[in-house]
Order: sequence, then structure tokens, then C-alpha cells
Amino acid sequence: MKKDRFNHILPYILWLLFVCIIGYFKIAHHELWKDEWQAWFVAKDLGIKELLSFLYYEGHPSLWYLYLKIFTIFSTSTNDVALITAAHLLTVAGGLYFLFVRFRLPILLKILFALSYFVFFEYGIVNRGYFLVILMVFWIVNLLKTENYSKSQFGLLMFLLCQTEVYGVLMAISLGLFLISKEKFEINTLKTREFLGFFLGVLIFVISVFPRTSGHVARTSNKALTFTDQVLSAVQGNLSNTYLIGSTNDTFTYGWTALGLILSFICLGGLWFLFRNFKTLLLSGGMFLVSMLAFSIVLYLGGIRQWGMGFVFLIALLELRGIDLIKEKVETVILLVFCLFNIVHCSKAVLEEIKIPFTNAEKAGLFIRDKVPVKVPVVALNKFEATPVSGYAGRKFFELPDGTEFSYFKWVDKIYLPTEGELKLFAKFKQVGGIILLSPKPIDTLRFPSAQLWQTFDETNYKKENYYLYTLAAK
Repeated sequence: MKKDRFNHILPYILWLLFVCIIGYFKIAHHELWKDEWQAWFVAKDLGIKELLSFLYYEGHPSLWYLYLKIFTIFSTSTNDVALITAAHLLTVAGGLYFLFVRFRLPILLKILFALSYFVFFEYGIVNRGYFLVILMVFWIVNLLKTENYSKSQFGLLMFLLCQTEVYGVLMAISLGLFLISKEKFEINTLKTREFLGFFLGVLIFVISVFPRTSGHVARTSNKALTFTDQVLSAVQGNLSNTYLIGSTNDTFTYGWTALGLILSFICLGGLWFLFRNFKTLLLSGGMFLVSMLAFSIVLYLGGIRQWGMGFVFLIALLELRGIDLIKEKVETVILLVFCLFNIVHCSKAVLEEIKIPFTNAEKAGLFIRDKVPVKVPVVALNKFEATPVSGYAGRKFFELPDGTEFSYFKWVDKIYLPTEGELKLFAKFKQVGGIILLSPKPIDTLRFPSAQLWQTFDETNYKKENYYLYTLAAK
């Protein structure tokens, strides 16, 4: 009786434990990254109509932004970090609830998956919308396990999954194929509430995100690749760089290698072996991998956080499959190897997070918050790099030539570098004796001869992103 009681409450204990551990690292050690602040400011400073129109520039569907919009109601500017963290941690708690409490996977696998780089760090600690993908796909899989699930609920979840990320759309397509392949296909199948939710979700996704006007892809591409390099990098990124993460250098930064491709085909063989006797799941997983490769080759190669969606979908398919760690020894070894590489990489990432700050944005922002009076304007010479500083400062900065306040940015915007005369004219317009200049690098003293260096923030940091504050008198 006691053993049964313990087995019943153990999943809840593990669920709460992991939520608390991830929450601790988020609060104690995580500095919010630029794209974390960007999503928050877009949700906070735009109305619903403007927000939905702005998605063209972001290249992401609306669910994460609309979800954050709820929390912005409670913003006082100085509590934004706490609100962002709380909002994201709720999605983490939801996703982990399905993993630990509702899934039937062995406890050992649940723990290993929760400790993986993608679930714990990349999606768990970093405050992005990717855990909404995890929450929705796990929820859908949990429904699919039951024989008489609610078709309306399934259709709604498929719709929401399509509003998380483009990878959520690819998962929805793959799960739809799984559903169709389970039974004899008939055209009427596509008219059910399940598929109507999916089709509507895809339609809204396309309308809200495409055609993209964003230069984000161009700005974040490391270098121009030949078609062959793009294909090989896509293969390595979506396979060995995902399932054996850390076995080779990062594909996005360093490109493909012979070793990486060999390991990728080993990963492919391992994935096939796991689902070789489950044709519907093999078809669904194959569809997802092919669609991921096609997206990486044709539209955007991606990086670690995009490729990691494959690891998440593996967990979802394993839940539908079920596994016996004792009887299925080879399958168990494959999964343990995948998890081992992920856990080692996660440990390195967490230790790095504790050891050094991600950037110097938090230090610069807190300094401005404490030392610069609110009535003194802070002008950002590079708005792209200033967003996280603005977040930690709890105030908006100004940009020229418009002389207006800003928080978020558009990837298509160009950097305008004002003259000293324009800056002084702006100070007079604001009726202040001087202004503060924020720059991500030392400024040109020939261009700004009157500017005086006030404070530097150039301590060791992971991204090597530093900040420099200058004072400039109006006269």
C-alpha cells in the first residue's frame, strides 16, 4: 500500500522539483537575452491590432506575444524581469506536468529528458515561446492516448500549436499524418473538427507571418552558403547537432564536418531503429524530419534552438509508442546515448550561465536606473544593442533622427548615427543641460569631440557585448 502511494505521488514530487530547480536558475543566474526583451516590449507597447501587424517583422506567430500581453497589465517597468520569468515558468510547469504526471514513459526517461539541454536550458531557462510548443504537443499526445478523446479539444489544440512557432506547424502536420495513417483514409476525415482546427491554424499562421518583410534571416546568417553546404549543414544540424549535441562544433557557427555527417547518419539509423516496428509513428517522425530539413535548406538554416524541436518531437512520439527499458535493450541504449550527450551539454551551459554573465546589459541597465535621473534623456546610438539595457533600466531610451522613445525594434531598421550637433539640438529641444549617450563600443572622438566617457561596462561576458556611457552637454 505504501509503495503504491509513493509511486502515485512520485511524479508530482519530480514535477514540482524540476519546476523549482528551473525557476531557481532563471531567477538567480539568468540574464534576459535581447530576443526575450524584444518579445516582451512588442507585447507591452503595442495594441492588439498593431501587435498582430508587427508579426511580419518578427517571423513568429502570435500566441507567445498574446500570452505575454496578459502579464504586461501588471507591469511597472521595474518589475518586468519578474513578470517575464513568471509568465515563462508557467508554460514550463504546464509542459513538465504532462511529461512527469500524465505521460506513461518510464520515470528514468522522464528525468533524463527533463535534464536534457533542450528541455532544461534552451527552452526551460531561456524565456522564449518554445515551451508553448512543448506544452501544446505534449497536451495533444496525451489526448491521442485516450480512445474517446474530445475532437473539439484536439482541434483547438492543433490550432494553438500552429500559433506557437513554424515548428509547431510542422509538428501539427506530422501528427495529422499520424492520425490519418491510423485508419483508412477518406476525404471526409479532413472535414472533422480535428482537421478543421488544423487547417484554420495553418491559415492564420500564414496570414500573420508571411510574406515576411523581416531582414532577420539575413542579419543572423553567419555567412552565405552554397546549396551543397546548406544541405549538409541542415543534415548535421537537425541530426548530430541535436541528438548528439556537443559531439562536434556548432553547425551554425562552424559549418558541417565529415565527422558530423557520419554521426548524423548514425543518429538517423538510431531513430529508424526506435520506430521500425511502428509504421504510423515512423511515418509521422519521418515527415517531421523531412519538413525540418526542407525548411532548413530552403528558408532558414536555423540553429540549436530551432533544431532542438526534433528532440521534443522524439519525446512526443515515444509517449505514443511506449517503451520497456528492460526488454528493449538496444532501444534503451540509443535513448541513453542521446540523453547523455544532452545532459553533458546542459551541464556545461548551466555552469557557463553561473560562471559569467551573458552580456553586460544588465549591469549597464541597473547603473542607468540607479544613477541617471528620469528627466535626463538617454540616447541609444545603436537601438538593436540597447533593448536589453533599456529593459533592465526600467525606462525607454531615445533614438535619432526622430527624437522619439523606443523599446522594441524592427529587424529591417537601419542604424542612424547622428552628429554631435544633432544631439545637442535634441538636448535643447528636451530643455535639459545635457544627455547621456549609450553605445555598444567606444565612440569616435572626432565625430563627438565634446562627449565625455562616464562609465564602461566591458567585463568578461559570454557574448562579448559591452556598453559605454558618455555625457554630452547641450552647449
